Amino acid sequence: MRWAVLTAMSPKDSIDAVCYALIEAGCGGVMQTGDGPVKVQGSLPEDEELAGKLEALKTHLARLPEWELPPLEGEIEVTYADDEDWATAWKQYYRAEKPGKTLVICPSWQHYEAQPTDRVITLDPGMAFGTGGHPTTRLCLLALEEYVKPGMRVADIGTGSGILAIGAALLGASEVLATDSDLLPRRTAIENVKHNSLESTVSILELDPFYQTAYNCDLIVANIIANTILELLPEIASRLKEGGVFIASGIVEEHLELLKSAIESAGFSDVKAAREDIWVCFTAIRTHSEPDTVSLNQAMRELPPLGSEWA
Repeated sequence: MRWAVLTAMSPKDSIDAVCYALIEAGCGGVMQTGDGPVKVQGSLPEDEELAGKLEALKTHLARLPEWELPPLEGEIEVTYADDEDWATAWKQYYRAEKPGKTLVICPSWQHYEAQPTDRVITLDPGMAFGTGGHPTTRLCLLALEEYVKPGMRVADIGTGSGILAIGAALLGASEVLATDSDLLPRRTAIENVKHNSLESTVSILELDPFYQTAYNCDLIVANIIANTILELLPEIASRLKEGGVFIASGIVEEHLELLKSAIESAGFSDVKAAREDIWVCFTAIRTHSEPDTVSLNQAMRELPPLGSEWA
């Protein structure tokens, strides 16, 4: 497969908005380099939908001044690369990172001198989202450190590189079931599970096998997007034990109150929000309450459809 590599030169004050726009356009992740302006890069598959996505993205980013944000410095640059070329091009910028108290994300091609309390996630994200460098991933890892207990049964929806599933296993989960809607991230996650010798604990599944088996969970994590989280809330609630923990991210702060209310309506209590930049991560506890479908449907109507702001 060939990829369209998108490069935007962003002023510092606009970085979060530019990164969010690239992810909403379908980029599995973003890379930032430089300082004033910052080079922000993402990639989209070269397919029949590419032209429409590029046009919508350019139109959206041209509106930055309407939101009182500095405009891009120049036009978005589009170049093309094969799988192997693009998947390896950014490796020079990827370094070991310790986002929390014990979890460490280390590239598979680097050596890391682990401390006795470190839990090292060996990772080669390839083309999949999840290097530990994005705020949503860091927020989810911090939440996992707080809530995962030994022996837990955990499910990871939208696993990407497998980073959260692997982190849950290293924190003591006895069984982790993970899935992604795309084949490429599933393949990447399977390889990362092997890198960490966790095949007996972490299962990367296609969607149907995942939904057939991921029941009676102690914890579910979903680092995806607000629209999909809203759509899946009743399903997620039905798969958690009473008292089970739900961790949700991929949400921008402008949708915080709407998502908080929706999570409560789905049968959760003690809903807490952690923030980094414009991003929010929720943690919530499953109660015995049945989902309030009327309130959930209202929330889905209030949340703008994915990509609608680019029309």
